[in-house]
Amino acid sequence: SFNWGADGIQIPVLEARRLLDCIVGIETAKLPKSGRVLGAILLIAGSTVGAGIIAMPVKTAAAGFIPTIFTMTGAWLFMVLTSMLIVEVSLWYGPEVNLLSMTQNTLGIGGRTISMCLYLFIYTATLTAYLSEGSAMCMPLLSKLIGKQIPSWLGTSIFAGVSGLALYSGPKRIDLLNRACVYAALYSFVQLIVRCSSSLEPTLLARANWQVTTTCIPIMVVAFTFHNIVPSLVGYLGSPKAVLKAILIGSFIPYFLYIIWQAIILGTLPENLVYTLKSGTDVVTAIGGVASDKVSMHVSIFSFFAIVTSLLGIGMGCVDFVKDALPNSVSAKKTAGNLSSLFLTLAPPLAISILAPGAFYAALEFSGTFRLILFGIVPALMVWSGRRKGELAWLPGGALPLALVIAAAVAVIGMELWMKTNIKLFLLPPLKSLFFISK
Repeated sequence: SFNWGADGIQIPVLEARRLLDCIVGIETAKLPKSGRVLGAILLIAGSTVGAGIIAMPVKTAAAGFIPTIFTMTGAWLFMVLTSMLIVEVSLWYGPEVNLLSMTQNTLGIGGRTISMCLYLFIYTATLTAYLSEGSAMCMPLLSKLIGKQIPSWLGTSIFAGVSGLALYSGPKRIDLLNRACVYAALYSFVQLIVRCSSSLEPTLLARANWQVTTTCIPIMVVAFTFHNIVPSLVGYLGSPKAVLKAILIGSFIPYFLYIIWQAIILGTLPENLVYTLKSGTDVVTAIGGVASDKVSMHVSIFSFFAIVTSLLGIGMGCVDFVKDALPNSVSAKKTAGNLSSLFLTLAPPLAISILAPGAFYAALEFSGTFRLILFGIVPALMVWSGRRKGELAWLPGGALPLALVIAAAVAVIGMELWMKTNIKLFLLPPLKSLFFISK
């Protein structure tokens, strides 16, 4: 069976084919339409709720609760709009296509190549984030077990090795381990709601810093990504109206859960701590310093198992993807194929994690920026190209939604480049000179 973890439902290629076969069987059995829509809603919700929930407070804590909700609403609406663009393209080519084949049909082999490279960048960055943060959370426990402090590179290697053994054990054992981790995470999340709902500080929730809200957007894009399953849902439901309903309700569920999580964190941390947060571990440590031991414990449990289940889900999907890309002479040999695909999946993110320890948030933010391209700009360009070739428009508004999506994505990416590179050192002097002359 496919893997349901804290980073959502991860469906490897072979499992996706099996799922489509099951869908055909369900259609034959004439499953009621309401049942199909409910299943699609749960698929979207499960694909969206993930480890992004751990990373968001790193940025949103400085912005404050109200600016965070405002920005998160915009990110949610943006991702809903871009998913509708994928729905339109899926209606053109039928239920058997995926995002890569759609880009080839509309943007050519170059579009497919770019999309595939974006996929590789996104999931390498995501695995780097999980290895980095998971090992950081395990380091204190490992140090206590052996009685001395261990170097970060060794802790990261041990965590990656244990993760590799879990991934190599096969889908059935991964599923059992994953379920246990998910149950533990859900239990801790419920406990957090019960214990924190009556102790939130209104003054802490009222603080606001609107200037830093744009820095929260990339990680919010990660938290609202479900676009890879949209083509399958179009074939499953058979009606664009039903798909639209599933997208709106299914994506609203994690939106509501994120609001609860933000209220718990931002209503607990004092202002002098919010600007010190650099990773999920910092969030856990900060909560431990101001909340009860029980609350701190449940934050730690929820955060750790969210990372583990995310790693298991993404890892299993990536191993399957890499195995499909290997030469037949290698992939045909079971042991050699499995070991090769596992090594190629974990080695690059492990190397990055060792060379850049504590890269959890930076890696997820990097992933979010590339998702703006793959799940924002690319769908808009596909719709624009398809309509020019004579395909019928499903989404109303003409070119306006396409322009809004591209403009918003380019603006956010541009702001990210402006703040995180030295480009402003080259552009500011000419701009100041131009402004001075114009004055």
